[in-house]
Amino acid sequence: MEYEDDLPDLNHWKQVMEFTVEQAALLLAGIDPFDIESLVEAKERSLPRWKQAWAHSLAIVSAIRQGVISPVVCRAYVFEEGNGQWSGWEAVVMKPSDRQMEISAPHTIITRASLINWITTERVQFAKPRSPAPVIARPSPQQANLEPLKVIEAEQEPLTLPYHGHKSEGLEFVDDAIKQMWATYDEDDPNTAPTQEDVIRYLRERGAGVNMADAVNLILRPANLRRGGRKNKKAPT
Repeated sequence: MEYEDDLPDLNHWKQVMEFTVEQAALLLAGIDPFDIESLVEAKERSLPRWKQAWAHSLAIVSAIRQGVISPVVCRAYVFEEGNGQWSGWEAVVMKPSDRQMEISAPHTIITRASLINWITTERVQFAKPRSPAPVIARPSPQQANLEPLKVIEAEQEPLTLPYHGHKSEGLEFVDDAIKQMWATYDEDDPNTAPTQEDVIRYLRERGAGVNMADAVNLILRPANLRRGGRKNKKAPT
């Protein structure tokens, strides 16, 4: 994708750790989700790069279908029937593998870590601001140290685990679980930790055996969270 001159300032999204698929697609196209309500509005207003935003949305949904991106929650938007009558549109939780339901971009949530991992792995092109023209005058030390903040960083990041030439299936599962399950963990807030059940289920879905999934979960889980981490909340009865 070519560099753009009209990209808005998106620094206020820098600390956001989770996005809907729709928000992520708009950001990748250099469109601020706070300025519009949806991809549909971007198309109706013929905003610059609205086609790229739609394409990014389809690509992210496809990556979720293929298991490349593991969503925090995957939802479909369906017309529900209640008490024998149509009650209206509702967002319902679905499995990404369920081909009988359409993944809803406005209601499905993904993490920043999984998004960046997909961008890096698949070399996804996204809207970037044009670099400023070179300054002839020598900048002051203060100016030289100022670096523009980036909302979505697609440059190569250091490996989550140190690499010394050795690879194994177990190390790949550990690295994958760190990126997908622990990226938003805040050690000052235990409630941000993924549950033991979620980690093991994710690893099993990725092909890990029972013993492997248990071992990886144990390795990654801090000692004070060994009893399972945050508990899943039960729906009121």
